Amino acid sequence: MKFGVMHLFPADGDDRDVLLDTVDDIALADELGFDSAWLAEHHFSRYGLLGNPLMLGSLLAERTKRITLGTAVLVLPFHDPLRLAEDAALLDNLCGGRLRLGVGRGYQPKEFRGFGKLAEHNKELYQETVDILQLAWTQQTWSYHGKHYNYDDVEIYPRPYTAGGPPLIHACSSRDSYRARGLRGEPIISSPQFTPLSLMQKNFDSYKDALEESGHNIADFELPYMQQVWCGDGRGDLLAVSEAALAYYKQVGQVIPGSEEATERERKYYEAVRRNIDLLNLERTLTHGGNFGSVDQVVDTLGTLAEQLGITHYIGWFRIPSLDPGIARASMERFASDVIPQLRDTQRVSATATA
Repeated sequence: MKFGVMHLFPADGDDRDVLLDTVDDIALADELGFDSAWLAEHHFSRYGLLGNPLMLGSLLAERTKRITLGTAVLVLPFHDPLRLAEDAALLDNLCGGRLRLGVGRGYQPKEFRGFGKLAEHNKELYQETVDILQLAWTQQTWSYHGKHYNYDDVEIYPRPYTAGGPPLIHACSSRDSYRARGLRGEPIISSPQFTPLSLMQKNFDSYKDALEESGHNIADFELPYMQQVWCGDGRGDLLAVSEAALAYYKQVGQVIPGSEEATERERKYYEAVRRNIDLLNLERTLTHGGNFGSVDQVVDTLGTLAEQLGITHYIGWFRIPSLDPGIARASMERFASDVIPQLRDTQRVSATATA
């Protein structure tokens, strides 16, 4: 099993301090042995203040040595495809091929309004951008004609460090999206919010079944799972974690689309998320809002996720918005020293036995 760290960049303090503290956290994660670090993109609110993960990635390329640098996620409808192709290729060179591009269609109405984009076009914009990125990174000179973008005889520089360009990893939420990505043989990333384990098992099974149907080897694909996590001892810190997690989820309820703003296919999903958030209290947040507890409790939860879902890459969100940075960093250090060694060894033995 691989292990990563996730960062949303909530604007809960001085902006510069939030950014530089996060850089320090990721540099520490690199030293502690985490495999990946993921940066979120958000706009026009205090929910998240990082609008350009690739720009910050340039600093992280210098501050880190081995950890992969990922986006979770770049919102493709907000980006000019050619500029994105160039910027990602540049960062891919600067970090020596450690870039992973998690990409998504976006969901916040305020962000679409701010960029003058129509949310109902997000699927079209997303797919056209994916197609253009793949052309730009694999062809020297190329042309493209779509509904939203048209280019003739284009070539980009620098060429990517990674053959074919940095990997694109697609955000998934619905069963249909898991299956569609599996049929295409595309890597995925997910961040379940209060989704029952039984439902997530069906989603992952749908993805794995689709991979097999389309002739792909499941072993070639990581199965990542992202959630809030705290590992430690002490009732005081645990209470602080639950309060921070609850405050975050309440904030999520303010930025997800309302029924009148969501597309027809997404409406039921967002309404279910909002209902779950409305039911939250501190106790339910502790039991259903993430992976919070002692080393043994966190290990047990991860073991369950590996056994029932088959996850191979666990991405821990330690820096929960509004949580004291010292508590978050201590948890990350404890996780690295006491949790990772147990599960990395266990999963290696398990994989060998299965093979």
